[in-house]
Amino acid sequence: MTKSNTSNNKKGVDAAMAGNHIEAENFFRRAIKENRTVIEGSMNLIRLLHKQGRHDEAINTFKELKAQTGIRQMHPQILYMASKSALEIGDLKIAIESLKILARLNPENTEIQCMLSRALIESGQLLESKKILERAIQLSPEDPSIATQLAITESELGNHEKAERIHKALTIKYNDVFLSHFNYGLFLANIGEKERALSCFKRCIQIVPNAPEAQEQINKLAKDDTDIMTDIYRHIEKEQWVEAEKKLVENQGSIEAIQFWATVNELPKEQREKLGDGEAFDEEKQVQTVEIYSEIEKQSALNDLVDNVKKTDSLIWNRAGKPTRYGLQSHEILKGSQSIVIQDLCKRLKQAAREYIENKPLLQKIRDQNKGDLKLSGWSVVLKKGGYQKRHIHPESVVSGVIYIKLPTETADEDKKEGNLVFPSNNMRMVTPQEGMAVLFPSYLPHETVPINSDDERICIAFNLTK
Repeated sequence: MTKSNTSNNKKGVDAAMAGNHIEAENFFRRAIKENRTVIEGSMNLIRLLHKQGRHDEAINTFKELKAQTGIRQMHPQILYMASKSALEIGDLKIAIESLKILARLNPENTEIQCMLSRALIESGQLLESKKILERAIQLSPEDPSIATQLAITESELGNHEKAERIHKALTIKYNDVFLSHFNYGLFLANIGEKERALSCFKRCIQIVPNAPEAQEQINKLAKDDTDIMTDIYRHIEKEQWVEAEKKLVENQGSIEAIQFWATVNELPKEQREKLGDGEAFDEEKQVQTVEIYSEIEKQSALNDLVDNVKKTDSLIWNRAGKPTRYGLQSHEILKGSQSIVIQDLCKRLKQAAREYIENKPLLQKIRDQNKGDLKLSGWSVVLKKGGYQKRHIHPESVVSGVIYIKLPTETADEDKKEGNLVFPSNNMRMVTPQEGMAVLFPSYLPHETVPINSDDERICIAFNLTK
C-alpha cells in the first residue's frame, strides 16, 4: 500500500468518525483510484454508503471489489452490510451469495440464518430455506425466531398443518411474547381464518398496548360498515352512481391509486369520464399483446421456461388467498432468479412494459406518484382440467401481465373460448392465448379466465411492475 493511499484511507476514516461524510467519501474514492488492488478504501466506502442508505451505490462498489478480490476474501462485516443493502434494493443474488458465506461462518447466528431464509423464500428457493432452518434449529432448538421462520417456510410450501403446529407451540411456550402471537395472526389471516387471526392480534395489543403493527392488522380484518370502500361499493350495487362518484372524489387521497381507478372502472361511462380519461378504461385500447420471442428463439426459450416452472419449489395447489382454482400457483419466480432464461425473460418483459406505458397517461401518473423505477416480480400458474382464475385486480402494482409458455391445443384455438383471458368490464375483451405471447394491461382492470376442459396443462408466468 502506498503512503498516499494509506494517508487518504486514514483521512477518510477520521472524517467519517467526525461525521464529515462527504469529505470521507472523497478520501475513500481517492484511495481506490490510486490503487485498486488495495481493498481497504473500497470496504470503507461500502460501510459509508451503507450507513447513509445509498444502497445502490454500496452494491455497485461491492461488485467492483468482488471482481477484484473474490467474495471469500472480504471481511464478514462487509458481507453483512452488502447483504443488507442488497435486500433493500432487491438484489437477491448478491444477498444470498453473501449470506450463505456468513451462515457457514456463523452457524449459530440466528439473525443470519433467518435473513438467508427470507432471501431464499423471496427467490422461490423454499426447500433450500427449509433445509437451512432445520439445520439451524438443531443448533439453536430454543430460539423462537428460527422456529417462526420454519413455520413461514412450511406455509409457503403449502404445508399449513405443519406451519400451524409450529405457530401454536410458540404461542403456548411464549405466551407473553408479542411476535409469537403476531406471526400466528399473519399466518391465520393468510389462510382466511379471520376470526382466529383477530384474536391473535388482540392478544398482541394486550401484551403491547396500542402496538401499531397489531392495530393495523386489526383494522384490515375488522372492516365494518363505516369502511369507505364498503360504503362506495354499496352505492355501486344499488346503481347510485352519483353518490358513488361523490364518495370517490371526497376520499381519493385516502384510497390506494390502483384500488381507486379499479372502482372508477365499475361506474358508467358518464362518471368514468368525469373522473378520468375514458380511454383509460377501454379494454380494446389498454390491453396489449406482444410477441416476446422471435420464431427462431421461441421454442427453445419456452421449453427452458417450462423446465424452470416445473422445478419451482413453491408450486402450491389452490394457493391460499390467490385467485387460482384447480391449479398450482408459485411464489416469486422472476426476482432474484439465477436462471439465464429467466433473467433474459425479465429484460424482455421490462422493455415491453416500458414501451407499453409510453402512451398511457393514467399509468404514467400512477407511476410518477412515487419516485423510483418500476420493479418486476412474477409467479407461475399451472392450470389443470377445470382450472381457471377468479376475477381479480392487482392492487399493489401499476402494470400487470402474463406470458404463456405451454398451452393445450384447445386453449390456443381462436374458435374456442376455454382458457381465454377475459376483461369483463365496459367494452369486454377476450384474449386467446398463444405460446410465447405476453399480454400487458393496467393493474386496475379486472380480469379472469375461462375454465379449461383439457387434460393438458395451461402454463403461464404472470407478472407485476410495482413501485
